[in-house]
Amino acid sequence: MINRFFLFILLSVLLYSCVPQRKIVYVQSPKDTPEFNHNWSSNKKSIKIDAFDLLHIKINTIDQPEYNFFGQENTNASVTEQSLSITSYSVDESGYVSLPIIGKVKVKDLTLEEAATAIKDALKNIMNNPIVSVRFVNNSITILGEVLRAGTYAYTTEQISIFKAIGLAGDITEYGNRKNVVLIRENGKQIHKYYLDLTKDDLFKSEYYFLQPNDVVYIEPLKLRRYGMKEIPYALIISAINAAFVALVYFQLGR
Repeated sequence: MINRFFLFILLSVLLYSCVPQRKIVYVQSPKDTPEFNHNWSSNKKSIKIDAFDLLHIKINTIDQPEYNFFGQENTNASVTEQSLSITSYSVDESGYVSLPIIGKVKVKDLTLEEAATAIKDALKNIMNNPIVSVRFVNNSITILGEVLRAGTYAYTTEQISIFKAIGLAGDITEYGNRKNVVLIRENGKQIHKYYLDLTKDDLFKSEYYFLQPNDVVYIEPLKLRRYGMKEIPYALIISAINAAFVALVYFQLGR
């Protein structure tokens, strides 16, 4: 009876110290499910430029494609977030960006592609065949909770998926709840909260698959983590049980 009791305690500790695989696997569609295909453009929304945004604006021509006339940077040079911020232009509170030679161009409420077209139109009488590209500099998202590196992360692309954002934070820990991820989004003066399940294929069709600038993603802990199971010294407990079991067997044999 005593041996069975110690064996029961040992198995219980081992079971409670493990997180089931089904709780840590993303997009858990069955292997025999038909191949999943989805046109991501249907739920990808272009981000509009707003006041106080920082934009990296690159202007060159077909004759000199390697040179950015306004940013004065060589395209062959390595592009970093720091170099982008140095050559960026700020959108004022009225929604205009001030550029050399051509002056102010209104870009607020335009997509990056629309802003590039507006700047290109303003250059028609100044430059032959201008090539304009516009990208964000100050886009950022915040990842909190059960991730390896919680924090705020900047990105320069127009869109970033929730999986890429979590990747920036080092992935969700084994104690993170992938079935109840909280997305907090500001829309004007309103704050909205959404719940996402990262284990379902339906996420790819969701309008929240792509994050927006300033979104906050919170990974709540599993109940196992809430109850402090992660901090329990399992190795010490197992060693103590093992020592007690060995001592018990020794005394029984000595009788």
